[in-house]
Formats: sequence, C-alpha cells, structure tokens
Amino acid sequence: MPLRRSTYLLATLVGLLWLGLVVWISMDVLQSREMAMDAARRQGEALARVLESSLQGSIQKVDLRLQEFVRRHQYAVAAGRPREELEPELNRSLGMFPEALSFRVADTQGRYIYDASGVLASNVNIADRDYFRLLQDQPGAGLVVSGPMQSRVTGDWVLVAARRLQDEGGTFQGVVLASLQVKYFESLFGTLNLGPRDTIALWTRDMRLMARWPHLEARMGQPVANSPTQDFLQRGETSGSFIRTGELDGMDRLFVFRALPEHDFLVTVGYAIDDVLASWRHRALIYACLGLVLTVALAFTVLVWHRRFSAATALAQRMSRAAEEKNRESLALLDAIPDPAWLLDTQGTYLSVNEAFCRYAGRPMEEVIGHRVEDLFSEEETRRMTEGRLRVIEARSPLREEVWLDLPRGRVPFEFLRAPVFDAAGQVRALAGVAWDISSRYEAEERRRLITHVFDHSIEAILILDATGHIVTFNNAFAELSGYTVEESAGQQPDFLASPCNEPDFRAQIRATLDRGENWLGEAIARRKDGSDCPVWCNIGAIVNEQGAIVNKVAFVTDLSEKKAAQAQIETLSNVDQLTTLPNRQWFSRILGEWLQEGCQGALVLLDLDQLSRVNDAFGHAAGDELLRRVGERLRKGLRPHDILGRLGGDQFGILIDGRDDSRSVATVVRHLLDILAHPIQMQGSDVVTTACAGITLFPQDGNDVALLLRNVDTAMHHAKNSNLNSYHFFAPEMNQRVVERLRLESELRLALQLDQLELHYQPQVEIGSGQINGFEALLRWNHPELGMVSPADFIPLAEETRLILPIGAWVLKEACRQNRQWQDQGLPPMVVAVNLSALQFQENDLVAMVSAALMTSGLAPRWLELEITESVIMQELERMVGILEELKCLGVRLSIDDFGTGYSSLSYLKRFPIDKIKIDRSFIRDVVSSQGDAAIVRMVIAMAGELERKVIAEGVETNEQLDFLRLHQCHEFQGFLCSRPVPALQVPELLAAGAEAI
Repeated sequence: MPLRRSTYLLATLVGLLWLGLVVWISMDVLQSREMAMDAARRQGEALARVLESSLQGSIQKVDLRLQEFVRRHQYAVAAGRPREELEPELNRSLGMFPEALSFRVADTQGRYIYDASGVLASNVNIADRDYFRLLQDQPGAGLVVSGPMQSRVTGDWVLVAARRLQDEGGTFQGVVLASLQVKYFESLFGTLNLGPRDTIALWTRDMRLMARWPHLEARMGQPVANSPTQDFLQRGETSGSFIRTGELDGMDRLFVFRALPEHDFLVTVGYAIDDVLASWRHRALIYACLGLVLTVALAFTVLVWHRRFSAATALAQRMSRAAEEKNRESLALLDAIPDPAWLLDTQGTYLSVNEAFCRYAGRPMEEVIGHRVEDLFSEEETRRMTEGRLRVIEARSPLREEVWLDLPRGRVPFEFLRAPVFDAAGQVRALAGVAWDISSRYEAEERRRLITHVFDHSIEAILILDATGHIVTFNNAFAELSGYTVEESAGQQPDFLASPCNEPDFRAQIRATLDRGENWLGEAIARRKDGSDCPVWCNIGAIVNEQGAIVNKVAFVTDLSEKKAAQAQIETLSNVDQLTTLPNRQWFSRILGEWLQEGCQGALVLLDLDQLSRVNDAFGHAAGDELLRRVGERLRKGLRPHDILGRLGGDQFGILIDGRDDSRSVATVVRHLLDILAHPIQMQGSDVVTTACAGITLFPQDGNDVALLLRNVDTAMHHAKNSNLNSYHFFAPEMNQRVVERLRLESELRLALQLDQLELHYQPQVEIGSGQINGFEALLRWNHPELGMVSPADFIPLAEETRLILPIGAWVLKEACRQNRQWQDQGLPPMVVAVNLSALQFQENDLVAMVSAALMTSGLAPRWLELEITESVIMQELERMVGILEELKCLGVRLSIDDFGTGYSSLSYLKRFPIDKIKIDRSFIRDVVSSQGDAAIVRMVIAMAGELERKVIAEGVETNEQLDFLRLHQCHEFQGFLCSRPVPALQVPELLAAGAEAI
C-alpha cells in the first residue's frame, strides 16, 4: 500500500509538472499575442491623434482665412464690386493652402461670382448643396464643413468649408467657400510609415468614405454598413478599436478610430492582422516544437515507470489478500455487536469499525478506517475523546464515561466503554471501544420534568385522586382556587370541596359517567376554604392501566368567576343606556313585549327633545350629554313607580304608562311631563329651556306587536313635531296612510328626473323705472302623469329632506343655463336668469365646480346667470360661506339674497358678502300698503341696500298700489303676478315681444 501510494504520488507530481509547463507556455503565448495587439492599438491611436490634429489644423486655418474674407469683403460682395477687386484676395488665399483646390464666392442663387483662378464656371450652381441651404437658412450657423462630394467644376473629390455672407441689414448675400482636395489628405496618408496592407481613411460620422490610402475611387462617398464604429459613437465614446473584416477589400484588420470633436469626421487606421501577429506566430511555433519534444520525453519516462510499477503492484496484491482475510475475521466479530464499536491505535487512528458505527456517524466505512478522530469529530469532541483515550492508556484498565456527540440527526448522548488491547510485550498497542445510545433515558427524564413543570405551573386547576376517590395531590392553581394545601387535603374524599348549592344527584352523575368510561363535563359550584362559593367548569376523567383498570382519577377545574362577572357586565351594557342608566331600546322593547304577552293595557309614549342639537352647538357635546342626564332624572321623578322610562337613542325617550284605556289620563301625564321639561336648566351659567314633542299610542287598541307599536308612536311623534313645538299627538290610523302617501311621493320623485317629468317655468323680473323685462327667475315644476302639476310646496321640502334636491338642483342649474343660451342663439336680447340654490348644495364641496361645469357645457356667459341664496343659508358657517361666495363671484356670476328680512338682516353681515342684489320677501310686500310695520321694513331694506350700493328687487307684487309704493321709495325691480305668472320656456319669446307694459 505505501509503495502504491508513493508511486501514484510521483506520477501525479510529474503530470502536474508537465501540465504546469503547458499552462505556462499557453499563457505566455496568449500574453505575447495580446501584447502585439496592444502595441498595434497604441501605434494606431498615436497616428490617429496626429491625423486628427493635422485635419483639425487645416480646417481651422482655412476657417481663419474665410473669416478674414467675410470681415473685410462681405459688404463689397453685397455691393457687387468688380471681380478685379476681390479675386486677387481669393487667389492669395489659394496660394497659402496646398490642400485647397479653390476659393470661390457664390451669390444668393448659388452661382459663382468670384473665383481665385480668375475663371468663373458659369454653368455650375450650388444652391442645392446642403451647406449652402444651411447657411442661407441659419444666419448664426458659423463655419459649415460638408461631407465628401465631387466638385462640379473639376470633378475631384473635395471637402467644402463655407461661411455666410450678408449685407449690413443681415440679409443673406451668398457664401464664401474653400474646396479642400481629398487627394491631398490621401497623399499625406501615403507618406506615413505603414505596411503594404495597412490603411488610413477619413470618414463622416455616418460612415461615408471621404479619403483613403490606398485610394479606392469606386467607394468614395459611399457608406459602410454595420460598422462597429457606430456602436461606439452611440455609447458616447469618441475613440476606440475593434477587429473585423474590412468591407472595402475583405481583409482582416485591427481598426483604431478617433472622432474629431468639433466636426462630424473621424479617422481610422487599419493594421492587417497577419502583419501585426507575424512575430507572435513565429514565437508560438518555437513553443510548439519545444512542447512536442518535452511530451515525447515524458511519455518515454512514463512507459518505463509503468513497467516497474506493475511488478511492484502484483507483489503488493498477494500480500494484501492475506491481510484482508484477517481483517474480515475481525470485522465479522465487530459487526456482531449491535451498538457502535471500534478499534483505535494509541495515536487516535481508526483501525476497524462496525456497521453500527458507520450508521451513527453517517459516513461510509472507507471514510472512517485509516482516518483520525479529529477527521470525523469536532474540535471539542476530539478533545474530550482524546482525554478519555489517554486515561485508559494511563490506567491500563477499562473505563466508562458519558459523551455527547453532534451527529447528522442531532446532538446525541452516549455511554462509552473503552478497554486497552496489549501486545506480546504487555504494552498497550490499541484501544477497543463500544458506545450505547442513551437518548431514550434522557427523553424519559425530560418528559417527567416537563410534566411536573406543566402540572405545577398550569393556570388550570388540576386535582388527582386515587382509584378509590381519595385526594392524592393537586397543583398550585387548584390550591389558589380552593384555599387548601395538599398536606391538609391528601387522603380525604373531595366532598368537602363541593358546595351544597349543587344539584342533589351531582356526585351520582359524575360516578355514572366515569363508570361508562366517559369524561364528565359540566358546570359546578365549588366551596372554598373561606366558605365562599365559586362557579367552575369541570372535566373529570379516569386514568386506566394496560389491563383497563382505573388507577387514578383526574379533574381539570376552570374558575368561571371572572367569566360570569363579565357576562353580567355585558348583559348590563347591552341593556342599559350608559349615559342615563335607563333601559336602552333593546331592553325597553323586551319589557314592552312582556307587557303585551301578559295582556297589560297602557300607553306607549315617544318623547323627542327639540333643542338638543342647539345645546351641542352652543355648549359642546359634553353639555348635551349632561342635558340628557338631567332630562332623564326629571322624567323619572315625574312618573309613577310602576311606569317604565327608557332612552331609545339620540334625543328620544320612551315611556310605558301602565293603567287604563283612558286617553285623558294619559294626556294629563304627558302634558305634565312636557311642563316639567319646560322649566329652565342651568347650563354653564346660562338658563336653557328645553321643549319636546311626544307621540302617544295605546295598546292593545293600536296594536299588539312591539314593532308595530314603535312604528305607530314614531308616526304620532312626527305629526306632533310638524304641528307645533312642545306638543303631543295621539296615533290615528290615517297617520300611517299619510306616511304611505309621503313614501310613495318620495319614490316617484326619485324617478321624476329620469322620466323627464320635471320642467322649469320662468317668471319675469321687471325694472320699475323703465318697465322693461330685464331677467327671469327659473322656478321648478313637477308635471306628474297622474297627479298633474304638483305644487312645489309639496315636493320641494320632501326633496330637501331626502337630499334629492342635490341631483335636482344640479339639473335645474344646467337646464336654466342651456335655455338662456338657446334664447340668445335665437336672437332674443341677453337677459339674466336667476336660479335658487339649496342649503344642502352649499354643504357639498363641489358647488363651485358644478356651476362652472354648467356654464361651460351650455356656453352661457357667466354674467347672465344669477344665483339666489336664502338669508338663513349664508348665515350658517359664516367664514366658509364667505369663501364659497367669493369663489362663485370669481366665476363672473351674479349673486342675490332671497327672502331678505326674514332672518338676521344685519348691515355688518351684509357688508362681508359679495352680493349684487337683495330680494325683499313676499311676506313684507303683501301688506306693505296697509301695514306700517311692513312698510317700515321695506323702506329699511331699500335704504340698507342703498348704503351697500346693491340693487333691490321685491317679489310677490300683485297690485298697482304695491308697485307705486316701491316706485316711490326707489326700489329697482319687482317680480310677481302683476307682471306675469311663471310661464314655460316656449312662451318667453312671446312674453318678451309683448313687453312688461302689455302684461
């Protein structure tokens, strides 16, 4: 074995040496190739920079000469000076530049008018050249250099550098240009030290050939497709190199390019790959010959070595077969041991192991035998195992110890037994060992510890009894629940733990359930040591042995005290109003249901406070809550003990009055309660007077169902609210009929807009001074298919309450704008149309946008739209309303206050609003002639409007006397039946034609 190993090692070293030499030669060859290519790149980059400088210098020098000509002679060209004056200057310029073919001047039509040679090409025109058009169109173009082109005079390939000529007014007068010979640059390229297959070329940025050495006439000015140079330029790189097959002559070259920074040209230098790599190929050929000689010599050496190795291998195989026979006998003995076993020399190398050892270690036997302990185990495990091995060698006797090992399946505890093996001289030559897995022992101990911990620390009380039902032990939770200790309870029957409040057959039920082999589950009442009772939940079961006999009984006990208390609290919270401690709607309804089931007679009263929202607004919601508490206390004191008072929600209280079917008696009680509430209540230093409205329904006369009675009393309460404050109303069956009709009307109103049942009528507004109609007010009408024309007084409040006024109001605004614009398109004189806005529309955030959209959609000018806002609306949220009105005013519409005089009518408030007109309410106009009070109010409003420089319009004018009064006091406009009733849109042109006087 050592011979074979050393032989293999020698062969490996020789092979690695040969491989290393090959790799070194290959890397040197590759490196020398790269060096050759890099040298060519550097040479090409230097040459490209030289050519760039030469071309750049030529163009700059020519440009300086062109600039000089422009500065000195452009006005002479514009003036048409004789050729004898200017052509000598051009000729001197031509003599200064060997690369220049000509210097010429062309006029605005592209015809040559001056030539350095003195001979004009009369039949040549350059007006179509790109450089000419660019200079003609762009006065600030500066120097323009063309791409390669053939001269129309000489036929040579040239580059043209040109500048614009203009007169003193900046008008284009032609161009001065210099033609640079491409052949000059090609001849310059030819003077450079290049190989016969190398190339130098000048290109445009779009890769059209301008000049090339060697010269290729057929490809001059032609583009080259798919050039890598384009990719470099697109990435923003102005120089670089690449290898490709030349498209012009098909030869593989290394190309180096460089772009001119100020012009759209680039220079390329191409080196033939064969020339660049000629010296490298020679070097590679030398290396190849040396490698071949070395390989042949190495192969001969290997052949000689192989013959000697074969002979040594045959001898080693005969010796190893004898050793393997003895090893098999030893392994058979080790494999007979079911637990891990091993044989280890004194240095810690494994001589033999059994299959169990390999199975635990998770390694095949080949990875174990011949390896040391540290090869198989961690550093800490190796240290402990080495210390144990040394102790056995030192003691010369077997030793046992416990060792933990990290195995593939995890950390496992073992019990090790190691014994020394002696040689013939009595010296320890090896150690035999065996290990027993003791995981199950540790797991059993861990389970016992865990069970004990859970038992002691469980929050659930646990009681353990023996087979006869005597207490064995219980945990800490049970001791805390019962108040007893294990010492004073052990050995006793658990009867003392049960409260007498349990059912008489309580214990018999438990025994019967356990005898059937089932667990008893249920609630019970336990008696604590202090004599108090505790509700508990019990889960009692039996523990049986393998033969099925009961050996113990265990009870899991859960304290229900907190749960029962929480349930009681939840019951209270769900049935009692937390603010007033009165029964809430749920409990109140349940009491009413019980009264009905018992056949009681009485009355159900629903009382609704009138001023709660105002108290909340004035003093805050905390004050409102305090008001509800005091109202509840007053109502409770005003009722008899057997009457029921509850808070049904918000500002509503429910009352159950027990007694006879005597309406007068119930009315007396309700009146008494309303009078009690009418007494002032002190609230933050102020007296607050509360009023309420009440609805009354009798049972069982008005119904014997809780839901029906609640609905009836709610209907009665709403009738009371609509009739008067601080009043009550008994339920009558016809009330429900009115509610049904109202619901029907609401439902049909929702469809009226979709079915085109709504329409606008227009009432004229007349200027009092001239008697001319100067505007209209748009008034909404509902043409119902069955009910006919429904009064606005019937459906407008309903629309407000149901918020249907929002879509209806939006439609009114759009329709009024559309109709006004249509009248103007028909040729009628432009007039203002006034549209009323609802308070709900101001609560929305899109009012300004809605008005703007209506104007934009219709095309109506904003000055012909007037928006009417009631006085009560604008006084709500004063600052917000001012902001909205100012936004509307910015649109250009007019604003007026409707129903003026019915609200605050404050001059200080009116000054803040950007209004144009004030409308006096019809209630003041009706009796303005006969009532001094109404006349005074009207005069005051007109005077106030005059102070504010606002117009005044009076509505509801029906008599000439009323009109005379308004004219006398200088009211500006009026509106009413005296002029005209509201008319459909189709009658407005006829109305305008007749005029207000005729009406």
